[in-house]
Amino acid sequence: MRIGIVAEFNPLHSGHRYLIECARKIADENNGEVICVMSEFFTQRGEVAIVDGYARAKEAVRCGCDLVIALPYLGSVAYGDDFAKKSIEILAGAGITHLIFGTENEDINIFQEIYKKQKNTAQEDYKQFIKKGYNYARINSELYGLEKNNPNFSLAYSYYKAIKDADLDIELLPVKREGQGLNSTGLSEYAHLSATAIRKNINDKKVEKYLTKEMLTDLKIDEIITEDNLFPFIKYKILSLGKDGIEKIYDVSEGLENRIFEAALKVENYSDLVKTISTKRYSNKKIQRILLHILTHTTKEDFKNYFSTKNYRVLAVKRASSPLIREINKEGKITLNPLLNSKNSMHFKHDIKVARIYEMLKKSGDIFKENVKIID
Repeated sequence: MRIGIVAEFNPLHSGHRYLIECARKIADENNGEVICVMSEFFTQRGEVAIVDGYARAKEAVRCGCDLVIALPYLGSVAYGDDFAKKSIEILAGAGITHLIFGTENEDINIFQEIYKKQKNTAQEDYKQFIKKGYNYARINSELYGLEKNNPNFSLAYSYYKAIKDADLDIELLPVKREGQGLNSTGLSEYAHLSATAIRKNINDKKVEKYLTKEMLTDLKIDEIITEDNLFPFIKYKILSLGKDGIEKIYDVSEGLENRIFEAALKVENYSDLVKTISTKRYSNKKIQRILLHILTHTTKEDFKNYFSTKNYRVLAVKRASSPLIREINKEGKITLNPLLNSKNSMHFKHDIKVARIYEMLKKSGDIFKENVKIID
């Protein structure tokens, strides 16, 4: 048995530890391993990671993962289906037999029915909802009955869909999510706080009991960067690219470049920029992702060139589990690289660019000169 986890761990907190412990318990009972694929520099909702990927990966291994693989930028900062597709592709290549995840609703039997409906829905029916200005979450709710207010459940369906589309033999292991709601920001007493609440209140002593000493130490090493820090750089990129340049950016479609450019001329902060561009059709999260693509100059051509890569970096591994890297590479479905060098760097050209932008913001060293973190 080999159990997979898809994660951001932004930061890794008590709720994440609980999920890893559940995976570890099942794996140990079946002489198996726990492999995680994790975003590095920026997240699926279009935000800056609170601390770099190596710090979060080390903590994941300390908590019970055997191996942590970096999810490339184009998989990390993507809408749910692409995020899931790339994550499942990596984990399948690493040989997982099961996927464990937290969800608000453990009853995933509805997934088969939703999947069947999606396969039988005419493209024209879908387009009619787009013409009405509905966003992706609402269309899925209206057409297929997928709950739009349970984000982890929706993402779990994206995992199911990715597994079915690729005809993979991977079993889903849902774990009931406990504690605070995913997007809650307050500091009420819960078994587990949300990562959002921890990020919003990172300097409050109340959050410390939800984090390990090691995670707290890593969080205090560097200045915490928020999206507000990105605004001057994003505005500069928008104005310098112009409408023609913005049109070439990944995920910009159907005249959205005009709305982005005009908004940048009017607003003076990040929050107003997102609000001014967003519509019923284009959610805040989608706009935040697009703004990161503008910042990192991620184009439609970059997506074509790099999304389908089979080369990935290893961030951290348990010392006793390090033979897993050689074993996965021998299977040949994906290639894991513990160290970036002249022989493999061409596969990571886009992620190197993204990393250097992140490093500039964090005023940190060159992350891509780091070796895989081996944890005893």
